[in-house]
Amino acid sequence: MLLPLLALALSAAAQDAAAVKGVAATVEATVPLPPAQAFRHLVPIPLERIFRAGYGLPAITGTSVVAPWNAVGQSRHVYFETGDSARETITHYREGEYFAYRVEEFTLAAKYVAQYAVGEWWWRQEQGRTVVVWRYTFVPKNFLVRPFLAFFVRHRWRPYMQAAVARVQQDAAAHAQPMR
Repeated sequence: MLLPLLALALSAAAQDAAAVKGVAATVEATVPLPPAQAFRHLVPIPLERIFRAGYGLPAITGTSVVAPWNAVGQSRHVYFETGDSARETITHYREGEYFAYRVEEFTLAAKYVAQYAVGEWWWRQEQGRTVVVWRYTFVPKNFLVRPFLAFFVRHRWRPYMQAAVARVQQDAAAHAQPMR
């Protein structure tokens, strides 16, 4: 009886430790929308509008639509031009402030190196503008793949994120109303 409980506790501790030791990239941009409006515009944005092929990564072609995309626990599948997919699940949703999701069930090459990934977005008003911060953390399957994952995040994923956040900036500017 004690041995299964100990194994379960160690497994949970190992998962928590893995989450802390993920490989992350962070990008940020400013948008000409108030935080709440930027949040409401960005969170449900069609992913195919901002994730285009580049840096050795495929474009997103769509999702299994969940409308509205605004509640913890909601899941959807993200589809790539290669025919691959991944599942996203909302883990946090604080309108105008913070949004997070977990990505898993990869069919892309990420399935070989990552257990899952966590995307996090923050919005804050600063000197009459909204700063949007996006951090994406991949949790490696094991310590052996960590260097490969770190190389991928630095040289492929972060530039892909930067291109996507630049499109978010352009999209928000096209929908801007003066900030108050």
